[in-house]
Amino acid sequence: MRKKEKIKYEIDPNNRLIYTRTGKKSNVPKYREIIDGEIKTDKNNSLVYHIKKSRDSNIPRQVRFSGRWSLDKNHDLVFTLDEKHAQDAGDEITLTGEIKSAEANKLAFSVSGKNMSGQPREYILNLEGNWQADKYNRLTFNVKRNKGSADALTLKSGWSVNKKNQLVYTYEKARLKTKQRVIKTLTFKGHWDITQKHRLLYVLNKRIGSQFDFEAGLGKPLARGLEYKIGAGIVPSKERITLLGEWKINTKLGVLFEMPYEKGELKRTVFGASCKLGKNGALDFKLRNEKGKDPGIDIKLSERIFGNRGEVFLRGVKSGQEKEISIGAGWEW
Repeated sequence: MRKKEKIKYEIDPNNRLIYTRTGKKSNVPKYREIIDGEIKTDKNNSLVYHIKKSRDSNIPRQVRFSGRWSLDKNHDLVFTLDEKHAQDAGDEITLTGEIKSAEANKLAFSVSGKNMSGQPREYILNLEGNWQADKYNRLTFNVKRNKGSADALTLKSGWSVNKKNQLVYTYEKARLKTKQRVIKTLTFKGHWDITQKHRLLYVLNKRIGSQFDFEAGLGKPLARGLEYKIGAGIVPSKERITLLGEWKINTKLGVLFEMPYEKGELKRTVFGASCKLGKNGALDFKLRNEKGKDPGIDIKLSERIFGNRGEVFLRGVKSGQEKEISIGAGWEW
């Protein structure tokens, strides 16, 4: 029985398509050609190669591949073929390049190379989807595919938090031609949600579910910040991250934690709280979120943080008239 013709696709070091067909799986000599063209993605985030010119009239003007996306260890983009369209299932098309940027609903990947005339060129592949954290607290981009399915691009190196309270992913990349290794960083623009117990959220776009939901320990308040133990996912040499910010008290609103971000932007989280007088004149606050639940953050603050506005409140606590006083309603904006 005659076997069906199979076509093998590869990508050369200049990100050009190599087209190979055998006629049938036997001793028939292979036909192999490097084809000049443009790499693109379609509305379903599938890989498409638009062919500019080929010596073989049987080669179509564009090749639309069927398969799934992933990232390899070098953070290059890989498309693994399935059995459709006479492809060899399991073959991998590897696009060498780098992650250019990351938005809430998009990952941009830069593909560079040369055309058949030796002129340099660059393509930007935009994959649509959303960001989430996997069970190991690793950053993952879910590429939106047909019928609600998704391909997971997992960033397997570590992440950290910079002085602007932004989440930063850092990885090492090898350049194939020069054999050099370079350090790359990817900064995510979002904000932290610290209102849940044992959870730490970095929100990119809540409406489309693009956010990192990390499993974390209890928040440990610092003089100018909030510390969390994360473990898996972050830079290997670290086990904790610190969100920089300032604790404040508003006797009407409650306990405030203000976090600075890029360009002077300030994110304020407001907690309701119950307060009682602790040792050495310190005030012990047990916080609650907007749903009245415990976020796992207990803080001790000096009475000096109240200033002149909290004199009546402090007198009530110190006089012993109330063993515990509640302040604030607790909500975010």
